[in-house]
Amino acid sequence: MKVIYDVAKYQKKIKNSIKKYGHFAEHNYLHYLYNETKWDKNILFDFGNDKILLAQLYEKNKVWSLFPNGILSPEDERLDLLLEATNYILKKQKAKKFIVEVSENLRKNILNKFKIKNSFRVCNYTYILYWPLYNMDLWDSKLKGGKWKKLRNVRNRFYKNNEVRVKDSKNVSKGELKRILSTWLKKRGTNDRVDKDYYFNLIDNNFKGIDMAKTLYVNGKPCTITAGWKIPNSNNYYSSIGILDYSYPGLGEVANIDDLNRLKRQGYNYVDFGGSDKVLLYFKNKFKPEKIYKTYTFSIVRR
Repeated sequence: MKVIYDVAKYQKKIKNSIKKYGHFAEHNYLHYLYNETKWDKNILFDFGNDKILLAQLYEKNKVWSLFPNGILSPEDERLDLLLEATNYILKKQKAKKFIVEVSENLRKNILNKFKIKNSFRVCNYTYILYWPLYNMDLWDSKLKGGKWKKLRNVRNRFYKNNEVRVKDSKNVSKGELKRILSTWLKKRGTNDRVDKDYYFNLIDNNFKGIDMAKTLYVNGKPCTITAGWKIPNSNNYYSSIGILDYSYPGLGEVANIDDLNRLKRQGYNYVDFGGSDKVLLYFKNKFKPEKIYKTYTFSIVRR
C-alpha cells in the first residue's frame, strides 16, 4: 500500500480506477478534487492494480475521513482494503478517529468484521443520509393523473405566472451564479465552509467534470443551478447540485421537473437525487422515488 499526499499529480490513476471500479454517485475525479480546501486535504491510498481508497485529512485536528463510499476495488476486497487503511491511519498516524461514510451493506460487513477481536472499535453512527432513486420509466413528463396532481398544479401555476427559459450554466456569468449560491447559503443558514468552497470551486472552474449544468431564468433573471453527472459503470445519473435563490414559490419543484424531463429524454435508467436528512427528503419525495437507499456515517477508533 502506498499513501499519496499530492493527489493532483495522480489524475490518470484515479480516473482509471473510477472507470474500472466506480460504483457510487460521488465517484467523480473532479468532484473529489473540488472537495479539497485549505482545511481538508485529499489523501490517496494506492493498493496497486487500479485499486484505491479516497480519503481526506482535516489537518487542523488531524481527523481522517473516507470520501463517501470511496473504496474503489472489486466488491469482495473493499472491506480488507478499508481495514488496511484504518491500520495506517489509527496506528501509524495515531489519529484519534477515522470517520467513514458507507452504504448500509458495507456497514453491516464492517460491524461483522470488527466483532472479531482486533485493535479497533466501531462507534455508533452519527447520522444517516437518505438517497432517493427515480425510475425514468415511471417518471411521467406530462404529470398526468391524480398521482401527480399537486406537482402538476405547481408547474402549471408557475409557467402561467412567469416567463421561464433554460440556459446552460456554463454560459451564465460567474457573478450571477455566485449571487444565486450566496443567497442559497444564507437561506440555508449554513456555516459549512466545505460546502461554500466546493460550490465556489465548481463555478470558478466553469463546471468542468460535470455532464449537465442548467440554470432557469425566470422573468429574465437567473434563479437556479442544477448539475450532475453519469454514475460510472451504470446508465444512471447523479443530480449532485440543486441550488436556488428562493425568489419564487415553486422554483425548486419546477427546476427539478425540468431536469427529470431532460434526463428521461437522454435515456437514463435512474436518477439519484443525492443524500439528505429527513427534512430535505420530504421535498424530494414529491417526485415519487421508486426506492430510497441509505448511507451511514460513523467513526472507527482504537480500543
